[in-house]
Amino acid sequence: MPYGKGQQAPVSCTTLLLGTTTLVGLLVVVILMYTDDGSEGNDTKNTPTSNRPAYIELPTPSMYEDVASPSTQAVFEKSPVSDFVDISPTHPNVQIHARSLTSPSGRSVTMDWSAARVFLEFEGSDVVLAHLQPANLSAYSKNESFWCPHYKTLYERLHAANQPANCPVWFDVWEAYVDGNHTATLFLNTTQTTYALAVGLDPSEKHFVTLFKRTGPKKGGTVFRGFGLRKGASVNKMLPRYLPSRRLEVLGASEENGECALGTPKDFYSSTLESSVVSYGALLGEYFGADYRHSALGSAGLVLAAADKPDSAPYLDFYQRTLYSLPHHPWNFKNFEADVVLIANGITDWGNTQSPDKFMPIFANALAELLHFVRSKYPNAWIILVPWKSIQIRGLTEGVLSYRNKAPNDTKIVMQVLDQSEWPLKYRGCANHPGPLGHLDYANQLVPVIAQLTGWEPLASKAPSFIIP
Repeated sequence: MPYGKGQQAPVSCTTLLLGTTTLVGLLVVVILMYTDDGSEGNDTKNTPTSNRPAYIELPTPSMYEDVASPSTQAVFEKSPVSDFVDISPTHPNVQIHARSLTSPSGRSVTMDWSAARVFLEFEGSDVVLAHLQPANLSAYSKNESFWCPHYKTLYERLHAANQPANCPVWFDVWEAYVDGNHTATLFLNTTQTTYALAVGLDPSEKHFVTLFKRTGPKKGGTVFRGFGLRKGASVNKMLPRYLPSRRLEVLGASEENGECALGTPKDFYSSTLESSVVSYGALLGEYFGADYRHSALGSAGLVLAAADKPDSAPYLDFYQRTLYSLPHHPWNFKNFEADVVLIANGITDWGNTQSPDKFMPIFANALAELLHFVRSKYPNAWIILVPWKSIQIRGLTEGVLSYRNKAPNDTKIVMQVLDQSEWPLKYRGCANHPGPLGHLDYANQLVPVIAQLTGWEPLASKAPSFIIP
């Protein structure tokens, strides 16, 4: 049953008070019972959600598993290019929900953070095309030798069953939905710039299109040059896709991007196994009807990155950018002022330090700096720390205490420990990351916390709003 502000969330939790003993100096941190064993879980019959409420339903696999796109070549064999008209990415009726960089001409928009979404409604065309190509901005997309040795060594150690002969593809992957149907999975490549999203549509009907960027910023980014429709088609003005004053932002690393979500514990990582469509941030945003942004960076650390990825720390530097790979284009935070911020940073830091005790004050100061920055941009937002690993919990707690020394009156920071202690194997993807069921479980743990803090109630429909016409 939906519940709002003032109603008790149906979750058993312990309240931990940190800070001074005065009321204004209290930091309330909500912590669920957890056990951190660091394993891949046991394949048991009982699911971890059996003892806690399930609010969100996972989209059916057909909505996030790969779907072959219609043949673009066949479209142009039947009709010449001159039969189509381009719809600019800056057309006033094209909605883009992402950090994005528009070219001076307005003819292209570049995006690289995951969960970017583009919406279009039109009529008068039986075909809809999208103009997309790799931006090729990151070292990963430009130079395979930058990252391949690490993954080869890692997955040999893990005895991955399906190691490819060559390195996995590291370009962006997008999903296309037309009229609520999953019509295409687009694997961007350097030889193609136009993709058919749907064919055989009724031109007398209105049609609703969603493009969803399921891969993270290290895949090099995407240049979006708009849509293609039959000449004479019209583009309709849409109502806002999300409720006003509901904005959610997710900060973190690879888990938050949905990396490895579509794989199994024995799979070799690649872009084809990454999907922010099923990430817990996207599931929460869609459930509450909240616009959302993923500001997550795989292997990113507040201080320390993975040993072979010096381009991933300090995280705060990258968080301030419009595009991960372009340091000279700062993001204007007024373009998206979050009401709820989920912070999951720290896993990479603690996985790459040899002296946790010595590193603790360094990490705490870095987290305090991040909290100060987030609070300066979002003065009224609820900030929810969402760790799952014991050392991460300790580090985030120490960081909040450090932050509280300079901001004793900030009472809108809480911690919700994500419990994965009883996950069966099917809840996990590759490289010990959550799979779709794991992300769903994370989201269901966070629903009552967000609802109680904000008073948000869910949308009437349980279908993700990005696929609702």
